[in-house]
Amino acid sequence: MRALYRRLDRRITSFRRVSGLGCPPGCGECCLSPEVEATVLEMLPLALDLRRRGLVEPTLARLGPGGEPPRPCLFYSPAPLGAFGGHCSVYPWRPLLCRLFGFAAVAGPEGRPELAVCGRMRAALPDRTRAAAAAVLAGRLRAPLMRDWSLAAYRLDPALGANPLPINSALKQALERVGLEQGLRAQPAHGAR
Repeated sequence: MRALYRRLDRRITSFRRVSGLGCPPGCGECCLSPEVEATVLEMLPLALDLRRRGLVEPTLARLGPGGEPPRPCLFYSPAPLGAFGGHCSVYPWRPLLCRLFGFAAVAGPEGRPELAVCGRMRAALPDRTRAAAAAVLAGRLRAPLMRDWSLAAYRLDPALGANPLPINSALKQALERVGLEQGLRAQPAHGAR
């Protein structure tokens, strides 16, 4: 996944440079949505980083037992009280949707790519947003396609990359997976003395 994320980040950087689009300063509104989904596979790089830092158990405790309604990402760090915005506190490890949101296209009703940007970006950069959307629709500007990047991740591991879950649920399963793997490695082989 890390190699896929590096390729995608280069692609998004190129798209941002050509289109002139960017998130409004200090904005993190997309992180507030409880609708953000990811697969377990997308969350494994973060889970591995948390394991490396000894934070699997504390993070699982913060996530809770599960079964509750989806809520915003555990790693969203709001701005100080009264200030605008917030940010992702694990930005290098964010999943596909978090990387693509605002800088990617989805298939429109006729199957042609249509730029998917957020309302805040549209309000902050109306002329650039309209120009980029028109260029993508006309085929003059190639935006990363969400479908293509999701499929690329799925191909890495169909079992872990197939089912999008609420972001915190996907993180919990990824943490449980790396925690189990760590526990199994720590166990002596059966019958060993």
